[in-house]
Amino acid sequence: MGTIRNSQPGWTWGAVGVLASRQQGLVSREQLRGLGLSDEAISKAAARGWLRPVFHGVFAVGHEHLTVHARLLAATMACGAGSVVSHGTAAWVLGLRDRRPGAVDVIAPVEAGRKIAGIRRRFVPPPVGREVWRRHGVPVTSPARTIVDCAGSDPAGVGALVEQAAVEGLLDVAAIDRVLDGPRRRGTRKLLRVLAPWRRYKRGIKLRSRMEAKLLPMLTEAALPIPETNVKLRLAGKVCEVDFLWRRQKLVVETDGGRFHDNPAAGARDSSRNRALAGAGYRLPRLGWEDLRDRPQATLAEIARLLRARG
Repeated sequence: MGTIRNSQPGWTWGAVGVLASRQQGLVSREQLRGLGLSDEAISKAAARGWLRPVFHGVFAVGHEHLTVHARLLAATMACGAGSVVSHGTAAWVLGLRDRRPGAVDVIAPVEAGRKIAGIRRRFVPPPVGREVWRRHGVPVTSPARTIVDCAGSDPAGVGALVEQAAVEGLLDVAAIDRVLDGPRRRGTRKLLRVLAPWRRYKRGIKLRSRMEAKLLPMLTEAALPIPETNVKLRLAGKVCEVDFLWRRQKLVVETDGGRFHDNPAAGARDSSRNRALAGAGYRLPRLGWEDLRDRPQATLAEIARLLRARG
């Protein structure tokens, strides 16, 4: 590594490179010391640009173009062994939120006694066992643990978080219950209210949009029968996939959330499918966001009426 090799054995810098390659290009000061580098050598390497500071005590080796996930890993390294990305940042990593927080949310096993710029320390019980996952090489709280943590820090957003977890196939009510069996947590009462209508559905129920996830618990609260979701029907030699199906009552409910319907090709496909469904005797009401947001009671009453008509 240039002139640095004059003061430290070449094998030391080779070992630094090997270690960094396993950690998305990152090393910590403690790891460098463990490889035999003095603080003076570390300072010289940083001055020459061989080590690029990322967070306090964590460096990128030979470059500063880190991926987003490498930066998250650097945050956990800065907070010490056993640290985990959590809360809003974990929700973003897991696909439960669209926006990544500016500061990195981290749970650390012990308090470091100082603030680190760019890192938001979260002082909650540390995650244990299956409450820790790895995503893109980054230790991150599991979906269940993330939902519990966010319920305490952002109770107003927990409903949307649970809905998105259902869409992503990551909603596990039993796992959330196991987290809640531990130390008492803020936001628990609100979270349990949000989870109540989801308890009658099996884990991994297939949903494709937030609108579907919005409607499903509303059906529970209205005491309506459980539908099949995103199921395929074979009609007149064609295969049709529908959002919600009550097979015995021959009722199909479609949710036009936009993600899968709002383009010309999808419109033509829907039109052909709708003709096939109508020809087979299915009733096919379509719902938009305004039906759930502005007139939920009337919408549920109409679904109940259609179910009773052939009940």
